[in-house]
Amino acid sequence: TTDEQALLKTDQSKSPQDCSRDGRLLLFTTLDPKTGSDLWVMPLAGGAKPLPVIQTGADEFQGQFSPDGHWIAYVSNESGVNEVYVRAFNSSLAGGSASVGGSFLVSRGGGSAPRWRRDGKELFFVAPDDRLMAVAVDAGSAFRAAAPTPLFQTPSGTIVGDVTADGQRFLMVQSGVAPFTVVVNWLRK
Repeated sequence: TTDEQALLKTDQSKSPQDCSRDGRLLLFTTLDPKTGSDLWVMPLAGGAKPLPVIQTGADEFQGQFSPDGHWIAYVSNESGVNEVYVRAFNSSLAGGSASVGGSFLVSRGGGSAPRWRRDGKELFFVAPDDRLMAVAVDAGSAFRAAAPTPLFQTPSGTIVGDVTADGQRFLMVQSGVAPFTVVVNWLRK
């Protein structure tokens, strides 16, 4: 092991969102007075500088790398409500560019907290009525998504942590509920 080192100075204006599965990239949000909340990526080795991934006049946040690192699911209010979108991502950062092409709308009528199944064939999110939704996706060279289908109702205020590799179990935290229970080995099948 080596001594710890600061990778990104965080404050109210920066918040880590996800780390790529290969551990090379950190996805984070940053607040800009002109563009609002934006998604940026920072290589974790080699001293490379952070690059914007999605920086528009709308807010973009809750970013999550796809398992293969070629797509980013995120939430944006570009339509006037928070919706889940997916955008292609240049994981090699060749030419100093991180974003590729336009966005694909995944949710219909609102959504938040996108999470990928480990094989990248399904995306989950929480609808405005607190239902957990599932969307079958084909995230090959082109992105295609089926219509969202409801899985189950979550308690109001639930925070989605993660999903098991097979997409059958979910780690969630319900705020304001005591006692707090920690479940270990929840990924074990």
